[in-house]
Amino acid sequence: MYQLNNFQFPPKFIFGVADADLQVIGEQNTLKNEKSEPTMWTHYAKTSGKVYQNFTPLDGIDRYHKYKQDIEIMKNMGIRNYRTSVSMSRVLNRDKKPNYEALKWYSNYFKLLKKNGFNIFITLYHWELPQFLSTVGGWKNRQTIDYLVEHAKIVYQHLGEYIDEIFILNEPFQSTFESYHTGCHAPGETNLKGALQAVHNILLAQGLIFKSLKGISKKSKLSTTYNAKNTYAVSSSDNDVKAALFAYGYQTGMFMDPIYLGKYPEYMMEVFGDKMPKIENGDMEIIKIGNGLHTFGLNYYYGKTVQYDAKSDVKFQEVQYPQGIKNGLGWPVSLPPTYSDGLYDHLCALYNRYINYGMKQIYITESGTCWNDSVNKKGEINDEFRIFFLREHFRQVQKAIIAGIPVKGFFVWTLMDNFEWEHGYKSSSTFGIVHIDRKTMKRIPKKSYYWYKNLIKTRILS
Repeated sequence: MYQLNNFQFPPKFIFGVADADLQVIGEQNTLKNEKSEPTMWTHYAKTSGKVYQNFTPLDGIDRYHKYKQDIEIMKNMGIRNYRTSVSMSRVLNRDKKPNYEALKWYSNYFKLLKKNGFNIFITLYHWELPQFLSTVGGWKNRQTIDYLVEHAKIVYQHLGEYIDEIFILNEPFQSTFESYHTGCHAPGETNLKGALQAVHNILLAQGLIFKSLKGISKKSKLSTTYNAKNTYAVSSSDNDVKAALFAYGYQTGMFMDPIYLGKYPEYMMEVFGDKMPKIENGDMEIIKIGNGLHTFGLNYYYGKTVQYDAKSDVKFQEVQYPQGIKNGLGWPVSLPPTYSDGLYDHLCALYNRYINYGMKQIYITESGTCWNDSVNKKGEINDEFRIFFLREHFRQVQKAIIAGIPVKGFFVWTLMDNFEWEHGYKSSSTFGIVHIDRKTMKRIPKKSYYWYKNLIKTRILS
């Protein structure tokens, strides 16, 4: 048995918050003031009919103008570790030259963060693909790789002095399978072969960026962030157990095996057959960067239970339990009284699989949950469900640390309610520990903000 009573997180354990540029910035500001490239998400939100009420990231939460206020909100909470993205659509012009107006804004933002004692963790690609690249195939097109590599060089050259750690990709599963297979993310396509080629291309881009930036400075801390999920079989039948393996490969193995083992999982080749991507000579050697990564970032929201489905092109389907706890988007969040150790299980499984192939340390780079928060008559938001979620997941991290898993940090998703991709600004899709009044853009800290503030101060779960 493990003992968590009075367990104090280690002195160097990182408490942070995370967000993404496109979700918060207010793209209308960058289009007007920086003449930046429009993102594929704005086009998708306007034209696809798949985004809630056709909301777009044009408004965001006006981080563009309110960044000084937002830094104070973080500072007052005791946060000194902040993860965000530097948008490819802002920094990189169509001719692959730098957008100096965008770089000026980022420079001012990062300077102020450093002045206030923050460590800055940036993501080079958090889905902010320019629409002009999406039009010619996006990540299905190998030429997109060159643009992201150039973006990385520009960011490192102009902003590197402020950055403590670089995460090359954020959740490549979303940028590939969700974008080109399930179609629920921009650009909304449903072609498995195209999605698999996108997987290969985005991993190749990551490898080339790693090689390029390490060539500039061997001391640079380069990492990556995946939204890997723990997967359980609905029964012990051979088919369902195999389906769980396929589901793991679809979400996790297809992305992690190449960077740590230098190859795609053989069992996924069995599923995908001739739909597997075109691989050129030398590609897999470039992709295999696991041994050099400073940190593996895990974004975790929930696990899933699956059963075999012979008719599905991925040979499994997810099973929903009506009695399980679900968040505002209906996600099964694996909390008591159903099952409470999904994150712990996954941390153990990942580390044990890749420890001998270069996995050094792990951050929870995103975890949090959404709920239909409401402001009471006193102007307060009592988001007890979010506190319950966070407490349980910090508990699982404690359990993992005691078990010897090198989890070194936890970034809560997210600081403020924002544009939640296909869910737009839907009230039940708000993940922030700070509420945003959509009419006034007023920032209102929720009860979870103060709960997290206390955890940061004491390092003991309450």
